[in-house]
Amino acid sequence: MYKNKLCLLSMLFMTTSVLADVQDEVVKSFNVGERAEFRIENINGEVEITAWDKNEIKVTAMITADNQEERERIIIDMDANARGVSVETRYKKSGWGNNNSGSVDYRVQVPVNTRLTSVDLVNGSLSIEGVRGEMNVDLVNGSITATGLASDSEINSVNGSIDVTYESISSELREISIDTVNGRIELNVPENINAEVDIETMHGSIRNDFGLSSDKNMFSGRHLNGTIGSGDISISIESVNGGVRLQKR
Repeated sequence: MYKNKLCLLSMLFMTTSVLADVQDEVVKSFNVGERAEFRIENINGEVEITAWDKNEIKVTAMITADNQEERERIIIDMDANARGVSVETRYKKSGWGNNNSGSVDYRVQVPVNTRLTSVDLVNGSLSIEGVRGEMNVDLVNGSITATGLASDSEINSVNGSIDVTYESISSELREISIDTVNGRIELNVPENINAEVDIETMHGSIRNDFGLSSDKNMFSGRHLNGTIGSGDISISIESVNGGVRLQKR
């Protein structure tokens, strides 16, 4: 009986060991200018980008794979040049073709005025905090939360909600563009903003804190066109399936 228990425990341990994920961490830092550019492409995994008071971009990649063989197929390319830093997750081809198993979660720290010139994610949510430079964001499946913004932004998601907050308005701010197919959109802006507002939704409500009225479309959905103050900034928001809210911060 004792031997049988030992044998069973050994089998359970072996099974647990086989099923355990392989985890790895890659950390790199790059000295950059105050207004550096940052680019990232990731297939599976979350990305968190936060601002700090250093002229340095620090990238921490946390890799999770089913086994060591799958881990070795995940490649992280990090390149730096005079303009900034670019990061890309790649997967080596297997004998059966492309197999994008395994994930990489990124934690990135950047100077406050960094320009996020290309953030391109497939499966995974995105969080941006305190980055005041202009940004261009594209997600396929995942929610987006961005706070502390101040400059131009183009933010798109196919499947996922989008929450954006502008802490202040830089003198260079001219355009805010937010678009999602499936998901709600919430944009928070300073009360004293001057903007030309264009909002469209196919299946969802439109609400705002600025006294602008929305109308029904001829066949389906609602739209809002209006001006806040002198209308210096263009705000364009579109959602197919999901409500939109424009709020005072």
